[in-house]
Amino acid sequence: MKKRLVLVDGSSYLYRAYYALPPLKSPKGKPTGAIYGFIRMISSLMRDLSPEYIAVAFDIPGKTFRHEKYEEYKANRKETPDDLKIQIPEIKKLIKLWGIKILELPGYEADDIIATLAKKGEKEGYEVIIVTPDKDMMQLVDENIKILNPVTGEIFDKEKVKEKYGVYPEQFVEYLAMIGDTVDNIIGVKGVGPKTAQKLLNKYGSIENIYAHLDELKPKLKEAFLEAKDRIKENIFLVKLKTDVPIDIAIEDLRKEKADLQKLKEEFEELGFKSLIKDIHKPKEETAIKQNTLF
Repeated sequence: MKKRLVLVDGSSYLYRAYYALPPLKSPKGKPTGAIYGFIRMISSLMRDLSPEYIAVAFDIPGKTFRHEKYEEYKANRKETPDDLKIQIPEIKKLIKLWGIKILELPGYEADDIIATLAKKGEKEGYEVIIVTPDKDMMQLVDENIKILNPVTGEIFDKEKVKEKYGVYPEQFVEYLAMIGDTVDNIIGVKGVGPKTAQKLLNKYGSIENIYAHLDELKPKLKEAFLEAKDRIKENIFLVKLKTDVPIDIAIEDLRKEKADLQKLKEEFEELGFKSLIKDIHKPKEETAIKQNTLF
């Protein structure tokens, strides 16, 4: 039986927890909504998957290698709210007390760290589960790498990706490059949405082959692809996750350590998380919470 490695997209968890819950406050008046939501999700995840190996990856402030190529990358994204920013150190502190490793690296996004370790884990014979609602991660799905969407509870293997998006994981980078992403400020091919991208990739197999058969496209679509030729190459660079991030850590280093239950209890008391204090001492079956019930 394969060992299981769980890689959590901590940055997406942060925002999900922050926006999904009301603005809770500790007895001392500090904001705690994101902390509470995040820890409930991690608690649920640990109980549902029981991973022997687990890590949470975070984005850190500052530009990445993608900004060097395209200055406007993610220019549309709003600044992190101040009352979320001040909750992040506490979240990281609690994760560490839980015995879970935190992964961050300047110049790289959490997605790239996860991609690198997922491929490394797969190569070393692990079953890898990536926990994220981010569709960009679908490009990583392979025989031994699956995606768990914590919002819907869906698990994506290769066939599930094809069923939902109309393309296979190995086509996903080109699919994303064509449709673009307004959130990341990536401009796709004009007039090409998910349905058109699916049809084109299913018919021609790749962007290179689409360009080899431009004369078969309708005039407007042909014109749009001609106009986007240089931009599409840039888009592929932006959406393709790096699997060679220089992060100096072995998969064995991600083995979950024993949680410091006493310190966790003290932190929960200070934050006013009475229900979480009770959960620490409950049997596993009583505290299992499905991921999607948190949202």
